[in-house]
Amino acid sequence: MSIKRIVAIGFIYLLGCAGWIILGTSTMIRSDGFSSRLGYAVEALWGSRLVQEAPSLSVQIPGSSSSRWIMPEENDIKVSLKLDYRKKGLVWYPTFVSTFTGKYKIHNIEGTSQKVRMHFNFPAKGGTYDEFSFAVDGAGVKTPVNTEEGINEIIELAPGATKEFKLAYKTRGIYEWRYRLDKNTGRVQHLAMSVKTDFKNIDYPDGTLSAMTAKESADGMTLEWKAEDLITNQEIGVIIPEKLNPGPVASRITYFAPVCLLFFFILVATIGILKNISIHPMHYLFVTAGFFAFHLLLAYMVDHITIHMSFAISAVVSVLLVTSYLSMSLGRNFPWKLAALGQIFFLVVFSYSFFFKGMTGLTVAICSVITLAILMYVTAKTNWTEVFSKPVKKKVDVVEQNEATA
Repeated sequence: MSIKRIVAIGFIYLLGCAGWIILGTSTMIRSDGFSSRLGYAVEALWGSRLVQEAPSLSVQIPGSSSSRWIMPEENDIKVSLKLDYRKKGLVWYPTFVSTFTGKYKIHNIEGTSQKVRMHFNFPAKGGTYDEFSFAVDGAGVKTPVNTEEGINEIIELAPGATKEFKLAYKTRGIYEWRYRLDKNTGRVQHLAMSVKTDFKNIDYPDGTLSAMTAKESADGMTLEWKAEDLITNQEIGVIIPEKLNPGPVASRITYFAPVCLLFFFILVATIGILKNISIHPMHYLFVTAGFFAFHLLLAYMVDHITIHMSFAISAVVSVLLVTSYLSMSLGRNFPWKLAALGQIFFLVVFSYSFFFKGMTGLTVAICSVITLAILMYVTAKTNWTEVFSKPVKKKVDVVEQNEATA
């Protein structure tokens, strides 16, 4: 293998890299454009992030026009989060349905009657709510509702009396759900919060208080927060898991393509050396085009069919293109089955690892070590001096021919 041939192959490789950079950037721009432009539309149609604030309670100080904040004696909160993904363009959005039930007990420790002013904010201003109810000691209260400003109600308490008020609703949201403790008190007593999900890959927003217990069930998880007298500025929250988005995944797979091609070039070159098969740079050019076909098909088919189906079709087409071309152009001596196996290993397996979050690096590391071990084994007895030496046989033949003519 001459230096000129190596340089030509290197140029072809760089040409392929440039093509993948352009394709990957194009796919990423299309995906980001859909995400930013349609994200607002999804929120308008479905709902926004949900941040439920604890109800605030205050009573007037006797003999004064001022008031003071009080806390519920008990806070019993039950929440249900159910996935209901919505797709716009190339992007799946993590939308969900939430049901909220909050029971709060308040106690009058004074020797006189008190009027407790209760204010309750909805988690999303201007949102849509179903199955709403507000009750005091089990009796429904027909209070005016303004989702922008919340609910204001007065609960009367006799001396030493205890009352329980309950708020419940069903709504829709996106990305995450949070519960914010009353900022006026910075404290919550006898907290018992339970959040049931129909998904198991639980994560918490940055800066929030993680669940104190997490129990797995057949269809999801049950997260619990319990405390006797909790003082914290942290919110309680759960991130809604995102579905595999075809656009960003296709873009990352495309950007990774040069690594796949480099491994395959090494495999093809090794086969050529061991089998003494002359592989021209043009062969490498068409191999690069065959690899590029995989990413080109994948990038545009995900608009119309599922990403897994797109991946399967693109992989089959690319493998057939490359292996059939190599077998026809390099003859029967070329082990096309080994080339097909190598392409499946380096292109398909490497690329499919992007479907599993956090597994790509490990997959590439393991496959790289396996490849290195195989190459070291099969080339251990190769005379690399002969492989990279200049061909002089033809020059000798020309000299002998000239002498014979003279």
